[in-house]
Amino acid sequence: MSKSKGSRDTQRFYLKLAVIQFLILFPFIIFSDRMYVITSQSMAPTLDVGDLVIRGDKDAEDIKADEEDGDIVILRGATYFYENGFDPLFWGNLDGDIPIIHRAIDKKKIDGKWYFKTKGDNNMVADGGYTFKNKSKDYDYIVIEYNDSEVIYICETEVLGIVIFTIPYIGYLNLYFPVILVIFSSIIALNLILKLLNYEIKVIKRSNTSLIRISYEIDLKQKLNKKKGLRI
Repeated sequence: MSKSKGSRDTQRFYLKLAVIQFLILFPFIIFSDRMYVITSQSMAPTLDVGDLVIRGDKDAEDIKADEEDGDIVILRGATYFYENGFDPLFWGNLDGDIPIIHRAIDKKKIDGKWYFKTKGDNNMVADGGYTFKNKSKDYDYIVIEYNDSEVIYICETEVLGIVIFTIPYIGYLNLYFPVILVIFSSIIALNLILKLLNYEIKVIKRSNTSLIRISYEIDLKQKLNKKKGLRI
């Protein structure tokens, strides 16, 4: 017995859906430990929110530090800055373990290790160079001082690597991955439930409009095959 056209179309639909899911998930699985999603505007317009960046390895000695075209480095997090006197409030009490992706704009060697001065392209000053000069308890007024000579240079041990590749906007898939997964799973589950209940989904495009109407028809042919006069 040959399979019906509807059955073949359904199989093709599931095959295409599986291929799409694989293509979406494959890069996240293979490069999961080297992928980062931009979640702030600190590096705009070079890197925008939702961009996906890939981390590459580079020896600290070879990392280029320049305000215009220095390497964009991936730092382990803000903990190093906090431990060296930088007030967490400046970064909204950012979790110390969340990677920071900023440009290396200067470097120097101290006791055999390289230290880097970093800055977001969209930030006015370098990281860790500003302090509260004065402030009220409830922060009704604040005075901030920036001293370039006291900028915190971060040690090479805190540098995870550099950005070697950027994919615009694709990072939103990672940011909203749970939502996307739920949507795909819900579509598959809904279709399976309708099939079990002998419902058929038909998408009909009306010739005179651009609207698409979805209708559900109950397949009662097997149950009512003896009632020849009944139309569905």
